[in-house]
Amino acid sequence: MTIRTSLIPFAIIAISASIPLIILSIISGYRSGIQERQTVALQVTLRAERLAHQIESQLTGEIDAAQPLVNLRRLNRDDTSSFLEHAQRLSHLHPEWLTISLAAPSGPQVLNTAAEEGEPRGDNSGVDGFRAAVETAQPVVGGYLDPGVLAAGAGIPIHCPVVRMGEPRFVITVGIDARIFRDALASAGLPSNWRSALVDQRGRVIAGAGHPGDPWPAEASTDQPPERDGLEVTTGADGLAVYALSRKVGLSGWTLHLRIPKQDLDQPVQTAWRRILLAGTGTLCLTALLASLVARLIAARRRAEMQSAALVLRQSETWRLLAVEIADIGTWHWPAGADKIDWCDRCLRLFGRPRPPGAYASFLLGVHPDDRSAVDRAMQTCRRTGDPAEVDFRAVLADDTVRWLHLSGRSPERGDLSGLYGVLIAVDRQKKAEADHRDLLSRLHSAQEDERRRIARDLHDRVGQTVTGLSLRLKRLELQSGSERTKEACAELKRMIADISRDLHRAAVDLRPTSLDDIGLKPTLINLLDDWRGQTGLDVDVLIEGLDGFRLPPFVETTLYRILVELLTNIVKHADAHSVSITLRRRPGQVALIVEDDGRGFPPSAGPPARQRHLGLLGIRERLELVGGTLDIESGTGSGSVIFVRIPLSDAHPAEQGDVA
Repeated sequence: MTIRTSLIPFAIIAISASIPLIILSIISGYRSGIQERQTVALQVTLRAERLAHQIESQLTGEIDAAQPLVNLRRLNRDDTSSFLEHAQRLSHLHPEWLTISLAAPSGPQVLNTAAEEGEPRGDNSGVDGFRAAVETAQPVVGGYLDPGVLAAGAGIPIHCPVVRMGEPRFVITVGIDARIFRDALASAGLPSNWRSALVDQRGRVIAGAGHPGDPWPAEASTDQPPERDGLEVTTGADGLAVYALSRKVGLSGWTLHLRIPKQDLDQPVQTAWRRILLAGTGTLCLTALLASLVARLIAARRRAEMQSAALVLRQSETWRLLAVEIADIGTWHWPAGADKIDWCDRCLRLFGRPRPPGAYASFLLGVHPDDRSAVDRAMQTCRRTGDPAEVDFRAVLADDTVRWLHLSGRSPERGDLSGLYGVLIAVDRQKKAEADHRDLLSRLHSAQEDERRRIARDLHDRVGQTVTGLSLRLKRLELQSGSERTKEACAELKRMIADISRDLHRAAVDLRPTSLDDIGLKPTLINLLDDWRGQTGLDVDVLIEGLDGFRLPPFVETTLYRILVELLTNIVKHADAHSVSITLRRRPGQVALIVEDDGRGFPPSAGPPARQRHLGLLGIRERLELVGGTLDIESGTGSGSVIFVRIPLSDAHPAEQGDVA
């Protein structure tokens, strides 16, 4: 069956909607079959109870018919002369009565209507139910009696005691023809394949299935629990499974047995099961069709996606090749276990060589000596651990010129035996732009420092001299004046001039401390930290090592001074700290500044507040970039902060002894 791809979604919707309907019809059909079976079982139970009640009513009628004989007054005087006449008259009215006998409580018969003259025939004490009637003084229905025991035919004895003064004087035994119960079973209208039997208390068949007088056969149980409607599954005499139902018949102790073929009662359920099987098969077929349609739809979509991906891949490859061509990018491969790197032609052009280097060592020889160790370290680390290699280096071309290149390499997977793959990119323009940027920043910072120095000197020299002259003039005015009010006013003005002088001095120092140029970084920092202790009340611990007798390059000294001022300002504004530890240490090739506080700190991922990050750390990083330095931060919420500043040194400048504080 061929279905257009565009129609598959509609087919899937239709099948998906039909499957729940089929399942619902299966459930409904099964429940209908169960209900029909329960209805039939209820009808069986009602029929059995009605038939048992009918037999009980028939026995009650027979007992009531014999009551006129029991109530004969002449029997009160043991006068049995008229008993025979009444008994024979009743026998004609009840043709089902085979015989009527009158016996003493001990058993011997007094008379019997079966004889021509009513002569007694034997002893009734052995007749089933006779002793029970004498003991209970109540009518008792006995069991099945073979022909000749009570009458010429098979009969059922009904014993009616004649009680006088609380004691049985006689027992009237009426022999009922057993065939009337056969007729009762036949008139019940039971299906022909149902077995029914009326069995006495001794287990002998009175009427129904089997031969009268034969014992009712015990049927083997199938070890199945009884049904909820009281039906028990057994195995009949023919070996077929049947439902067995038994009901007691009142007044007699008899039992009415019904045996219904299991097939008859289970027919609705079996029909429902066949329908379920048919519907289930259809559902499975629809499910298989649905799965097939879904698979086809998925396959069609996957093919479309693969075609689209292939088209995108081709376009991407085209754009990649174009980007590689424009960006001047080369590729390389270093096989695992090999000592030779495979370079593409573009890499060779970037290296400025007509042919590739023979071995890895030859490649390193083409790297500038100052960058050779960094390149080798990055490549060997990537090859050993699988960590990506990213390094900028200068390549020495064949004409001894230098070209900046960026090498990037990595292993596809850690431990991959295919080796390392990478690219080589020319970054001359970027390096030149970075150098120009650094030069511009350096010029800007130098201009700022020069301007700060000029303004500071103007504040100190010009404005300071003016304030000093004003102070001297006020002092002369105070000496010449004889008025106390004038002297007090002059004293107040002198105090204000002193405050102005201190503020001017502090502003000049903040702009550019002259001590930084005159006596060096260490004394300047000590003076700065002394002023900070007095202004903020912070507990400042200072350790300066390696600067005794040495001066750092002026730009480095200015950078360290400005960074420390910025860090102290941030601590006062944001850290809420109580103590600060400052360590400045010079080592060969490097100077390090460590600032630690016990403030509130901040999560490393979040960073400091936005304003501080913008005006503080960014400015610090820009200054460090100009001198090739680095900035590292260790901090956590509630645990304070530690700032590490490292600046490389190419050479230290020894200071003259007179310049060292």
